[in-house]
Amino acid sequence: MKNYLSLVIVSVSMLFLLSFTKTTNLCLKNNAGVYKKMSHDVPFKADYSTVVRVLHGPPLLQQEITGTGKATHMGQSSFTALSTVNLTTAPPFQVTGTAIFRSANGDEFYTEFAGTSTPVGNGTSHVVLTHTLTGGTGRFDNASGSFMGSTIANPQNPVGSISYLGYINY
Repeated sequence: MKNYLSLVIVSVSMLFLLSFTKTTNLCLKNNAGVYKKMSHDVPFKADYSTVVRVLHGPPLLQQEITGTGKATHMGQSSFTALSTVNLTTAPPFQVTGTAIFRSANGDEFYTEFAGTSTPVGNGTSHVVLTHTLTGGTGRFDNASGSFMGSTIANPQNPVGSISYLGYINY
């Protein structure tokens, strides 16, 4: 009987310790000192209508791009990007910048992006970008991940669209 009771006590103790280990492994402390569940990669897909505003002309073309649309895990959302296209080299031209994506409830995530703008012969360019998440607010605090964007840029028309596809982790 004594051995049976010792076995039960050891078993219960082990279960308690295992459950505690699992719980602490599933939580992270955010910047505000609050524990939240660990995140995992989730698919990110978004389609936005865009408007481009030129801030500074060539050879380093600086632009502000704003977009409104819908994204998974964000609902109705928007973004603002500051982009620089380096026109000092032969095509494809290098594109770099930063962006802020805002969800329907105001939570944000931030990205840095890089890519290329390749002229396609009819006055437009095919732009492909890779965004890397650098953080965020609210549920996107400590967000990470990456996604790709693709659009056709037309210097004669500031209105366009962009589609994104990839994974985010929050």
